[in-house]
Amino acid sequence: MLRAFTRHVVGGGIDPSVEVDSLNIFGLEESPAKLEAVITEQQSLAQRDESIQALLASIYLRADRAADFACYRRSRDFEVTVKLLELFGVRRSDRICEVGGGPGFLAWALLQSGFFHVELLEPSDYFNTGTGYLKTRPDAAGMVIHRDLADWHATSAPFDVVVTKNCIHHFKNLSHSASAILQKMRKDALWFSFREWFADSPRELYTLIATHPFCQRYGLYEWPYPAHHYVEAIEIAGFKLAAVVPSGYANNCLSCFAEEPFSATERIEMAGMERVLEASPSRTVSSFWAEVDAGRRKGRFARRYTRAQMMLFRRIEI
Repeated sequence: MLRAFTRHVVGGGIDPSVEVDSLNIFGLEESPAKLEAVITEQQSLAQRDESIQALLASIYLRADRAADFACYRRSRDFEVTVKLLELFGVRRSDRICEVGGGPGFLAWALLQSGFFHVELLEPSDYFNTGTGYLKTRPDAAGMVIHRDLADWHATSAPFDVVVTKNCIHHFKNLSHSASAILQKMRKDALWFSFREWFADSPRELYTLIATHPFCQRYGLYEWPYPAHHYVEAIEIAGFKLAAVVPSGYANNCLSCFAEEPFSATERIEMAGMERVLEASPSRTVSSFWAEVDAGRRKGRFARRYTRAQMMLFRRIEI
């Protein structure tokens, strides 16, 4: 959830030989209660701190929950998300599940946009960071919200589409979690993975952890991975990488808070990438692995396809 403001390695990074030993690594917690307390505190501080206001706005976690849900629905991020779902053939009648959706504004926005079978798996029901506010909305009454993972996994009907956003890097075992998700997907179903957190080296990893606004200060679990680690961990579970939306597409609105209108040049470039994604998505996968190879063998990290704004996986026959 908290990646909108931690996109880049900050000037010079840290010296792992000196500072990594002082970082809180072992004590990091994946704690819904702690996250809710942190965001509630930040909402209070935001009343007199414009930088915190901007931070919370960028992740749709301001105190005015109704306003943030409305902002997300009309955002560039959501506009392009729907465009990509449609480009890859997702129908309004498909069974869609967002996994780990936090407040649930993405799942809610899909429901409001005519996708009429949308479910949400989110263990937290806290008001701000979980589904607490969502459950108070009359227009979300038709959405099935699962809090219990075992209950969700025991439901009979498989999904046509799974969506995750700022989610996978929180899985302590990526392949195990991917396998559990796979069991809830029909054959050839699609998994759209948006906005993950990436690091290519120890220096970058520890820099991101050290500079994350909440990780070290509050002991909240955050952990970036190389792009190929996500792909390999998910593919071994029974998926195949089908397409990659690279950094730079659509003003990077899928990977950070970027609400500026698209220029004429950007729209031309977007249309070109969309033609590739529609006609020959395997080209983007080839570009991804070419970048991975250049980074591994030559130390040349282009960070375009390996800073994917979206990775699309398809369930395969095993």
